[in-house]
Amino acid sequence: MSKSLSGKVCLVTGATRGIGKGIALQLGQAGGTVYITGRTLTTDKGDPIGGSLTDTANELNSDVEELFDRISKEQDGRLDVLVNNAFNTAQGLKENMGQPFWEQPITMWDAVNNVGLR
Repeated sequence: MSKSLSGKVCLVTGATRGIGKGIALQLGQAGGTVYITGRTLTTDKGDPIGGSLTDTANELNSDVEELFDRISKEQDGRLDVLVNNAFNTAQGLKENMGQPFWEQPITMWDAVNNVGLR
């Protein structure tokens, strides 16, 4: 069976656990070179991915530009697959639990969306 992503460069945000980790592992099994981000950057390196898994930056705004610079340098400017899986359940959401989502403060939505859209 040929690996359909052989030679492809992938980036998965929010990939140190849950769905993001599963996606990163599948991309690796398909032969991709996979860069991952996450809050903790702790992964089980024993997972059989079949490709190449590279822990990258934490998901802080200041690291975004550095991350893309690193991938660009290491992969000759290529990024073939981007999975924007990162999500932030902002502290404000927890603090306002029980309140309808449309009544949440704008600052809470900014915190949630800045992680996934930045």
